Amino acid sequence: MDSYGAAAVVTDVSVIVPVFNKGPYLPELIASLRKQTHPSFDVWLIDDGSTDSSGRICDEAAAADPRFHVIHQENSGWPGRPRNVGIDASDGEYLFFADADDWCEPTMLADLVGFAQEHSSDVVLPAVLSEGHTYTAREPVLSDDVDVDPRELFLTLTPHKLFRRSYFEGLGLRFTEEKVPLEDGQLVAEAYVGGGRISRCGRRIGYHYMGREGTNISYAPRDPLAHAHSVSTIMRSVRKLPEVADEIILDMYRRKMLRYLGPGYLPGMPEERQRGWVLGTATVAERFVPIDLEATLTPWPRLASRTARLREPDLCVALAQARLEGMVPAERANGHWFVGPVPVDDILTIRVRAKKVVARGVRVVCRPDWIGVRSPRLEVHVGEDAYPLVEFLEPTQPIPTAGPVTAAWDDVVVPVEYDGEDVLHNGLLLRSSQGQLVAGPA
Repeated sequence: MDSYGAAAVVTDVSVIVPVFNKGPYLPELIASLRKQTHPSFDVWLIDDGSTDSSGRICDEAAAADPRFHVIHQENSGWPGRPRNVGIDASDGEYLFFADADDWCEPTMLADLVGFAQEHSSDVVLPAVLSEGHTYTAREPVLSDDVDVDPRELFLTLTPHKLFRRSYFEGLGLRFTEEKVPLEDGQLVAEAYVGGGRISRCGRRIGYHYMGREGTNISYAPRDPLAHAHSVSTIMRSVRKLPEVADEIILDMYRRKMLRYLGPGYLPGMPEERQRGWVLGTATVAERFVPIDLEATLTPWPRLASRTARLREPDLCVALAQARLEGMVPAERANGHWFVGPVPVDDILTIRVRAKKVVARGVRVVCRPDWIGVRSPRLEVHVGEDAYPLVEFLEPTQPIPTAGPVTAAWDDVVVPVEYDGEDVLHNGLLLRSSQGQLVAGPA
């Protein structure tokens, strides 16, 4: 390990940059840091065993500008250790974490440090313009806020923020050095719930978060179960904010778990990864998302969540494919069949095409691969429109009908006048639930 330069005096802010094979982009970051208008800062470039020109570029930056310092180390394969090394080597009153392929506006440090000093803030979020990242918000929040609502905070868990060192150290914060997803989010979450003042200085764009192609210090195929573990760790931190925990957890569950069960992800994955995402989602749901909280999700995410709890990857894939084909979301839970949305002021009929039929009642057994078929076995008819009504949980429940039925694969038609209120017709209960039609045994 070689070190170049040393901080002679305590600076206002130390910028920590983990570097690994970012030669094409690193000069842009260095140039943007040199242009900072704030008078008191230093930069620590932690070269994590780069094999391209990155190490040389770091050395040249330190030789040309005494504010820049370099530490070369063996490759750790993840940004956690380089960031921790930078924290321990630096002595700035504040810490700011930048990535080697991003860049900063000239006034960023001056704005953030000035805001922190004026408002006694422990963490200050800059206005971030995300360029190229498909999984982050592209529109920056251009407003100042001394005390940011926690529900807004957890929309951004990247480390590109200003931290007061005394607050940081007082909480004992360090980045996880294991090769796990969202290692930076785990630390940021703990900073959010540590009891400090969390502010946003958004008067103008400060940080440019770039989506680059090529090698990344933390790039690796995302391990679904490791990802689920990291999400769980963050959710445990969120529980320290009981007044808003449910809302934050549900939103995080939707964005960081359920999205991978959607049509843009799950159908195209290898089987082993499909299984990993389903099992990981089920684990997170069982630990942090009770059924009553899950019920507040919109139809497709709710259905994906309840399907994941079954731990049947094939069923989840079929559901994602059904969504891809534009089918109406449907689910069965607690003895009821959910379908929607449908009009509430028309004549509805329940049409059942049954695999197994019993006297005075129809028992439907629906295989998982039936989800997504173009001719659903259960339908709600509104005029000429048919809405699929899919049952996939077993054991199944009988649907009482008006008269005896003896032949398998018969169509059973039950006309019901439905005006949005709970209706009982020949033993069949129809009711409105969160904008959807619910049909099931009375």
